[in-house]
Amino acid sequence: MARASALRRELRAGLAQLPDQADDERTRTLDALVERAEALLRTEKEVDAAVEQVRLARLEAKRGKAQRTTLYLAVAPVAVGMVSGAMMLFGALNPVWLLLALPLLGAGLRIAFGPLGPTPLMVSRRQRAAYSGALAAILTAVALIGTGPTAQPIVVILAALATVATVAFLVLEAR
Repeated sequence: MARASALRRELRAGLAQLPDQADDERTRTLDALVERAEALLRTEKEVDAAVEQVRLARLEAKRGKAQRTTLYLAVAPVAVGMVSGAMMLFGALNPVWLLLALPLLGAGLRIAFGPLGPTPLMVSRRQRAAYSGALAAILTAVALIGTGPTAQPIVVILAALATVATVAFLVLEAR
């Protein structure tokens, strides 16, 4: 960028000298200015390429951080989905819990192992899905443990809403 700025200053200075020069000098100055203009064009293209590389590197760093974070957050929905499925197999839970456990397990697996999109919007949607999936897992675990006869329906409804939100974020990301 500094080189491009210096070339611009040289071009301006050369253009300012043109009216005071004779024809032969003016021709040589114009030739030199054309060379500087070409060098400026090449330099500006290099600057644009460097800026794009920096932008892509920042996006890739953000994607890597988001992928690690979502992987860690996906452990909760997968674990709760698997534990609740095991509890249903052994008869400790009613099969109605499948309505909550299967979407939660599927969303957790998608969060953990699904490909992360290339755009910042897709990255932020995946992060939102991971956070809402972790919240849904916590609420589902609280509902499975049991909070009492009056609070249990409220926690189950909140867990279902959080699970629906997680699936909605994943559907939006896939679009």
